[in-house]
Amino acid sequence: MTFVLQLPFSSGRRTRRKAVAVRLFDLMVMALIALGAALTVVYVVQYELRVEPKRPAHGAALAKARVMGRVRWAMVEPRLVARLKQPHALELGRVWATREGRVCGLVHGWGSFGGLTAMTRFYTVGDEPVFKQDGGGDFENQWWQCRRDHYVIIREGSEETGFCPTKLGQKRCYTVRVQARTWH
Repeated sequence: MTFVLQLPFSSGRRTRRKAVAVRLFDLMVMALIALGAALTVVYVVQYELRVEPKRPAHGAALAKARVMGRVRWAMVEPRLVARLKQPHALELGRVWATREGRVCGLVHGWGSFGGLTAMTRFYTVGDEPVFKQDGGGDFENQWWQCRRDHYVIIREGSEETGFCPTKLGQKRCYTVRVQARTWH
């Protein structure tokens, strides 16, 4: 509910000047509010364009990207195997290359004590794999950059972390389906 508080009517030059000053002040406040709203819209649009997922390779670029992805994976995979010291073949989730040639993905590894670690995210710096457990403070930001840029898929698989996307986890985990209840 709104109301207008009416001021007592009076005449004279001073009163008119005051009324004009109040109106000008009101117009300036409204202009500042409109400018603030416009700048907010501009900044939101710029932010959304900056964080929007990038398009994967397609057409003629896809063939070149696949070759680049295979070459990058051929350099990264042996280092990933050596880093994880796997007694068995690697179990991989989805693996992809970004436009810059960085390889990103998920791997199911064995820990240094011989136990399974579940699907773990990694990305590469040069040819060396980097894991969150390495303690680098910038891991989440770099992983977010990887997630935005699936330029070419090297290996299809799950992007879910944890135990359930692994082969053993798929046998032991189950999907809970929630059914909508209808009230009679």
